[in-house]
Amino acid sequence: MTEEIRKSLQKAETSVAKLRKTNSAFIIISLITSVLATLLAGSTALMGPLAGQGPPAWKWTCGIVAVFTATATIFTGLQKQLTISEKLSKATECAGKLRSIDFTISNARNEEDKDEAINDYKKVLEVYSEYV
Repeated sequence: MTEEIRKSLQKAETSVAKLRKTNSAFIIISLITSVLATLLAGSTALMGPLAGQGPPAWKWTCGIVAVFTATATIFTGLQKQLTISEKLSKATECAGKLRSIDFTISNARNEEDKDEAINDYKKVLEVYSEYV
C-alpha cells in the first residue's frame, strides 16, 4: 500500500509541476505582450510611428499593437477557460494530502493508524482521481 501511495504522490507532484509551468507560461506571455502593446502604443502616440512615415507606417504600427493585444487576450482567456489556476490548486492540495498520508503510514505505531491513513487515501482517490 505504501508503494501505491508513493506512486500516486509522484503522479500528483508531476501534475503540479506541469500545471505550474503552464500557468507561469500563460501569465508571462500575457504580461509581456500587454507591456509591449502598451509601450508601442504609448511611444507611437508620443513620437509618431517608429518605422517610417505616413499612412503605411501608422497601419503597421497599429497592426503590431493589435497583434500584441490579441495575443495577451488569447492567453489570458485560455488560462481562464482551461481553469489552470484551479487545477493547480487542486493538484497541490492532492499532493499535500498524499504526503500527509505517506507520513502517517510511515510513522504508524499501530494498525488503527494505518487503517485510518488507508481510509484517507481512499477519499483522496475519490476526490482527486484526475491527479493520482
